[in-house]
Order: sequence, then C-alpha cells, then structure tokens
Amino acid sequence: MSGLLRASGVVAALLLLSVFAAPRAVADTVAFTWADARITSPVGLATDTDHSLYWTANSTADKSKTTVYAVNGEGRVGATLTYPQSTTGVIAVGYDSRNLYALDKSPKANTLRLSYMTLSGLVVNGSLPFHFYELVVPEAGQTIVALIVEPNSQFYVVAQSGHIYKAPAKASISGTNKLTKVSDGTAGVTGAYYDATQKAVVLRTASNIVVTDPASFATTSTIPAPAQTGARGIARALDGESYLLIGQGNGNGVMSVGGSSSTPSATPSVTPSVTSTPSATPSPTEIVTSTPAAAGSFSGSQLFGPATPMAIGVAFVLALLAGVVAFGRR
Repeated sequence: MSGLLRASGVVAALLLLSVFAAPRAVADTVAFTWADARITSPVGLATDTDHSLYWTANSTADKSKTTVYAVNGEGRVGATLTYPQSTTGVIAVGYDSRNLYALDKSPKANTLRLSYMTLSGLVVNGSLPFHFYELVVPEAGQTIVALIVEPNSQFYVVAQSGHIYKAPAKASISGTNKLTKVSDGTAGVTGAYYDATQKAVVLRTASNIVVTDPASFATTSTIPAPAQTGARGIARALDGESYLLIGQGNGNGVMSVGGSSSTPSATPSVTPSVTSTPSATPSPTEIVTSTPAAAGSFSGSQLFGPATPMAIGVAFVLALLAGVVAFGRR
C-alpha cells in the first residue's frame, strides 16, 4: 500500500530551520509559543535531530489529504509535507532514522493506519514515496492517543487507558498487522515517545511525566508536569536537555520541563520492511515551503523573524572576509 508525493522547494526551508536553531529552553518554562494560524490542534511533536527541527500535524479531518508540518524551535512553520490520503485527524507523529511517521484511523473498524516517508535527502524537485501499514487493535473501545517508534522501526501504540500494543517486528505494507497487548500501562496517557537519550519510553499524563523501561514498560521515575490546557503530546527538545509538553495550538505555549542532559546514543538507520511493490501511483502532490504571510517571496526573515546573534556574527565575519579579499585584488 503506497503512494507518491511530489517534492518541491523543501531544501531551503529545512536548511534555514537548521541554521536558525532556537535558543535552549529553560526548565519548567514556555519553550516557545505556536506562531502559525495553521497549527490549530497539534497532536504533539516528533523531534528530528537529522534536520534540527520538529514535525507536527493537526487532529482535524481532511477529506483529500494529510498534512505534516516542519517547525523550528520558535514554533514557526518552515515547510509543509502533504500526501494524498484522506484523514479523520492525525493521532500522533513520530520520527526515527530519517523516517517520518503519521498515525491515524483507518476506514476499517478497530484499525489504525501508520503512514511513513523516508527523508533520505533534501530534495528540490522530484518524487518522495509514502507507504502505510494497517494495524489492527485487539481490544474494542480503546482510544489510541500516542505512537512509540523504538530503534529498528519497532512500533507501539498507546491507548488513553494506558494499554500499550506492539506491532509485529517486521510489519508488512501488504495486508493487515495485528497488534499485541504488552502492558496495562499508566491510565490517562495523552502522549508518549521513545527517548534515545535515556533509552527509555516516556509517557505523559495531564499531571505527570512517566519514564518507563522500554522492554517491560515498568515505571522507573515520575516527574510532575505543569498544568497545561489541552495537555496532549510530549517530545525530547532538540538540545537534549528537556522535555517539551504540547497542548493547544496557535498562540499557546509549548512547555519545557528539565530532563536528562546526556548525549543520545546513535541508532541504526533502518527502513521499515517493504514486502510488496506498489500497484498504483496516485496523482502527485507537493512539499511546499510556506510562511505565515498570505503572499510575498520566501525569505528567512519572514519565516523566522529576527536573526540570532550567532547568525549575525557569522554574516559579519563573512562580509569582512569578502571585503579583505576584494581589497587585496585591487
């Protein structure tokens, strides 16, 4: 089960997102405020250390497409990735080893759809394939709220009840994949992710951050979480030193809570198993760069606001060197 995207102009956006990295968040404060009207109901953040940005999506329905947004550390959208698949609302997003994931409901009963795209390079124009797995939840009446992507593309989904379900080790894009319940977990879960820094699974409830063992899901530590309207997702900050807690969208803050400051271990670059060849290719869509402005040319100042002191310093040094070289040639 697969489709095809047309990619356009994402290089500039991702490179600028990397250059204008956000300042480090201070523990237990607002890390950033969503600064784009399109981010109305974010399901969480997926931390992309390969490109120094975050990915998010809205939980709203769309009959013609699914959209995922690349966001910088200041809450501004740098690029949109759209693929031609209707959605009743994205449930969660994830990122690991250059694979971007979006989880939503399948039209089939008790079934989820986990779409993924491999961002093997920064494309200017061309095609970027997407595929999806169908995951069957073994228990009826569960509200799935989170996605966990462990190394080697091992997937888990988490229900609001706390129940955790594991996908087959080698999920297939041909046919369905039955999930297996592996833990009763922690009740009241609103978000979760695999933390490569701690080699742990981190769950979030409205009042706590719960760190668990990635094999047994037994709780190893609990951190109080600040009150947040519409508490939803959790992610590791790009600086590796804090947790980010996600609530409501545009105009609302993403909270930062102090966490481990150790350096994440590298994870192998593994692409999910693909067992069949796509049988059809839908009409291509685009990955397009965008700014909050309704019109106007693309520029870093429009996208990210004032330049950081580091960026200004680099520009000054480059200008100075250029002037020295030009003077020497006279």
